Amino acid sequence: NLAEESALREITGTVESASEAGATISITLSTGYFGDVQYAIDAAFTAGPAGELRVRWSPSLIHPRLESGLAFEATLERPTRGAILDRNGVVLAETADNRFLGLNRSIISSPAAVEAKLLAFGFPQDAIDAAFASSLGPSQRVPVGIVPDERQVEANELVLSTTGLLLWFEPQRTHPLGPAAAHAVGYTRELTADELASRAGLGYVIGDRIGATGLEAGADTYLAGQPGGILRIVDPGHTLDIVVAEREYRPGGDLHTTLDAAVLQRSYERLGERAGASVVINPSTNEVLAINSSPSYDPAAFENNNPAAISAILANDGNPLNNRATNGVYSAGSTFKLITGAAGFESGFYTPTSLINCPSIWDGVDPPRRNWEGGQGLLTVAQGLMRSCNTLFYEIGLTIYNETDNLLSQVARKFGFGAPTGIVGIPEQDGLVPDAEWKVANRGEPWYPGDEVNLAIGQGDLLITPLQLANAYSAFVNNALRTPVIIQGQDPGPGTSLGLTPEQHAHLLLGLKLVTGASGTASAAFSFAGYTDFAGKSGTAED
Repeated sequence: NLAEESALREITGTVESASEAGATISITLSTGYFGDVQYAIDAAFTAGPAGELRVRWSPSLIHPRLESGLAFEATLERPTRGAILDRNGVVLAETADNRFLGLNRSIISSPAAVEAKLLAFGFPQDAIDAAFASSLGPSQRVPVGIVPDERQVEANELVLSTTGLLLWFEPQRTHPLGPAAAHAVGYTRELTADELASRAGLGYVIGDRIGATGLEAGADTYLAGQPGGILRIVDPGHTLDIVVAEREYRPGGDLHTTLDAAVLQRSYERLGERAGASVVINPSTNEVLAINSSPSYDPAAFENNNPAAISAILANDGNPLNNRATNGVYSAGSTFKLITGAAGFESGFYTPTSLINCPSIWDGVDPPRRNWEGGQGLLTVAQGLMRSCNTLFYEIGLTIYNETDNLLSQVARKFGFGAPTGIVGIPEQDGLVPDAEWKVANRGEPWYPGDEVNLAIGQGDLLITPLQLANAYSAFVNNALRTPVIIQGQDPGPGTSLGLTPEQHAHLLLGLKLVTGASGTASAAFSFAGYTDFAGKSGTAED
C-alpha cells in the first residue's frame, strides 16, 4: 500500500479555493522514501440528508490521476553497502548474507524449552535473553545469532523440531581483520529514532545502519549509496504508467584505501597487551599503511548487536573504543628534539658544524637540570640526537628563547603540530603547541625560560597525537608538510616547505640514522637481521 511502500509519515493539506460546489486542496505527502510529494486535488461537495455539505468520494481524492481500477505501485531498490578494501584489494569490511537463527515469539508456547534448545545449540545466554526481551513486535522475527555454514544441517533440524524458531538470510557487515583494523575501519550501527527523523525523505527506514566510527563513518555517504525507486499509478495490465514520485538510485561504492592488511595485522600484534598506538606512513607518497590503537575491540560485537560483548567493551578501563592514534594527545618526549634541531638551524645561531656542550648538569635555568646519562662533551646537533642529550637541547631552547620571538613554537607548527593533519574520514584532535600568548591566555602567567627548555625536549604543555608525530617525520623526509592520505587516488599535494637547506636536512638525517646505529639510543630496537639503513628517533615522555 501507499503508506507502507513510501514510508508515509504525514499528510497535510491546504485549501486553496472553495465554493459551494467544491474545493481545491494542495496536498503534501511527507514520505521517508521519496521525500515530500506535492499535488492538488479537487474535492466535489454534495448535500447531505440535513442539507449539510459532504465531500463526494472519489479515488481522485487520494491523487488526481487515481481512478477506479487503478492503484499505487512502488518499485524500490536498496543498495548494498560498499566494501572497504586495503591497497591490495584485501577486504577490511564487507556486507555479505549471513544465515540467522531467531525467534517468532508469538507462536512460542514454552519459552523455557526453546531457551534450553538454543543453549544446547551453543548460543550464549545473554544473546538468548536479549532476543526474548526485544522491543520488536511479538510476531516479528528476532535474531539470536549467526549459524556458521558447517552447522547448517543441525540448524535446519532444530528449526523443524521447534515451533517458534526461524532461519533466514540477512545482510551482515563483517570485518575480517577484527581488532587489528578496528580503529581505522570502524563499525556500523542502527540509526536512532532522532537520526531517522533528521534523514526524513532521504530513503532511510527503521533498521538501516550507518557508519559509527572510523572510515565506516567518515565515508558513510559513499559506502551506503542512495536508495532509489519509483512511485507509480498503474492499471492491472500495467499498460498505464503514471510516475508520481521518483528517487535516483546510487549503489554503494567500494572504498579503496591505502591501508595494508598485513601491516595492520603485524602492527596490532606488536602492540600486544600494551596500551599504545602505532601509525605507519610511506614518506614517498604520504600514504597511511596502518593505524592501530591498543587496547582494541572486535567490531563484530556491534555488527551482531551482542549485548555481552558490547558491555565488556564499554566496561574496559582501557577504553578500547578510543583511537589513541588520532584522538589521544601525549607529550612528544625526545622525539621532539628533531624539531628543536631544525629550529636551532632556522634561528641562525647554530649550523651543522656547531659544537654544543652536553654537560651532566646544565644550569641555564633555575633549578639546574641533569642529562639522563651524564655528560657527553661537545657534540654536533646530529650527535646530540644520537645520544638524545637533554642538556644540549636545553641550551638550544634557551638560545631560541633569548634571541627569537616564539621561533620554537612556530617551527613546531610548521611540522604540523597543534592542528589536525587533515586526514580524511577519521576524527582527530588538534593537540597543543604552547607559547607565550597561549600561557598568558590560559594561565595568566608569562612564558618563562623554563617553559621553553621544557618544550625543547618535548615536555611541558606540548600535546601531540601519534598521527601528527608520524606525519611530522614524513614531512621531515620530504622537507615539506603534507596531508596524510588514507584513500587511494587522493593527492597529498606538494605540501608546505619546512625551509631546511640541503646541508641542514642532511645533517639532521644523519642524526636520525645515528640514533638507530650501534651507538644510538634506539640501536636495540632496530637490530633486525639483514637491515642496516634505518633512521628514527627514540623518545620517552614524563607523566
